[in-house]
Amino acid sequence: MGFNDLHPMKWLLTAVLPLLTACGAEPGDSAPKAVQSAPGVLELGRIAHPHITESSGVVVSRKNPAVFWTHNDGGGRRQVLYAMTRTGQPLGEFRVTGALLDDWEDIAADDQGHLFLGDIGNNDAVRASIAVHQVDEPDLVKGRNGLVHVTRTFNLSYPKRPFDCEALVVWGESGYLISKVFNNEHAGLFRFSLTNSAPAQTLQLIGELRIDSPVTGADISADGTLLGIVAKNGAYVYRVNSDPARATKGKPYHTKFRPEQLEACTFVPEGLLATAESREIYLFTDGPFRTGPAKKQK
Repeated sequence: MGFNDLHPMKWLLTAVLPLLTACGAEPGDSAPKAVQSAPGVLELGRIAHPHITESSGVVVSRKNPAVFWTHNDGGGRRQVLYAMTRTGQPLGEFRVTGALLDDWEDIAADDQGHLFLGDIGNNDAVRASIAVHQVDEPDLVKGRNGLVHVTRTFNLSYPKRPFDCEALVVWGESGYLISKVFNNEHAGLFRFSLTNSAPAQTLQLIGELRIDSPVTGADISADGTLLGIVAKNGAYVYRVNSDPARATKGKPYHTKFRPEQLEACTFVPEGLLATAESREIYLFTDGPFRTGPAKKQK
């Protein structure tokens, strides 16, 4: 079932703002601002840490919903994991050790206290293989600065020709990548196993998504019902009901958004939170971006 079967109403700003204030605002933060050019989109804040120059991935902590983990695009000396609030205020930073990330593009989380670092970028398709690294989520109670060590690496090769990628999702015993394509091509959904003990594995193509804009980030809701995606032309959401492969057979709900390039996204109770290349943090609040039962059109 696609989101063409869902009620298309916009969530009223007057209903959303009090909920945001109660659920996530930090003391001293300004109120969320409506984005005039994009109904249903709010600006929550701006990333404050001066070293986060391009928030390429973002994921909310499964341990503490007030903590959001993000990182810069690229790798090498910049492979630092940052903790921040939903409005962009810094909480901590941890240098990643045990692996050299070449092009860190996205981050994901599971319910067992792990974070997954997607070294999946492949500009100009020059890399023959990519990797996803697993770490234990740092405990900010024990310290706000330090090191985080890679505990496992998933080495991945392409089923056919290499492709660029900026979107990683983890659900159950599988990880999923969404290709970044151009020239009106449809994005591909690929899967790899989190239980495979082999030193390397080949990505499995699941199918194509009905998205022909370059995909720059993705996340799955904590209950597995929704798959959210950001691309150059806005935000998309599929109802997948604990099976990301369902997205290849459904039609997404799409909120157009072009003022800034969105780079990453993660689900919060009020919708899909996204970070932009220009440091702003946005929230997509239309009904389909919120978890819960599907609503039929009237």
